[in-house]
Amino acid sequence: MSLHVNANEVVAVLLADGWYEAKAGTFTVGAFAFAGATDGSSADIAGQPGFRLTTQEGSVIMGPLSSVLAVRCEAGMDQERTPLQELAYRLDGQIVTVDGAESVRFTYAGQQFEVWLGATKYGLRWLFAAAGHRESAIDYGYGEKDPVDQVARAAMSELKAGMHPGPTQAPEGSAPTS
Repeated sequence: MSLHVNANEVVAVLLADGWYEAKAGTFTVGAFAFAGATDGSSADIAGQPGFRLTTQEGSVIMGPLSSVLAVRCEAGMDQERTPLQELAYRLDGQIVTVDGAESVRFTYAGQQFEVWLGATKYGLRWLFAAAGHRESAIDYGYGEKDPVDQVARAAMSELKAGMHPGPTQAPEGSAPTS
């Protein structure tokens, strides 16, 4: 039996010196590496997974995932989620900040995508793009008041149909076509 933890529902982590409360949606996991301060180099810690969170006071805590002794999650059914938290939950993604605005980043078929509320000529709308390629975003026509489950279903429908927003990537080992 596997116990799956949705990172977006983690509200506190237990480290060796005690519990640390996390701001909603800030607990993330990924490769743990140290980056060089001046030369841009990085030192991967043997592919070891790591974690990052922002405390309620605004401090950022990062470390190897093995240092987390336990996590405390919010009760999803008992607490109201923000639209971004709900979208992150439905897409099994994480809330990240890109260019000063929060978005949900998630992975599908090994590629990362983002969904966010962006300003359009029609007002705030949910936009969808490959991570790092916001200029080619798809506007689904859903505004900030529309249910996020519609946005999540639209994004996943596009991906499952093979219609990925943003630049297409040639399969590994294949030659580019012209």
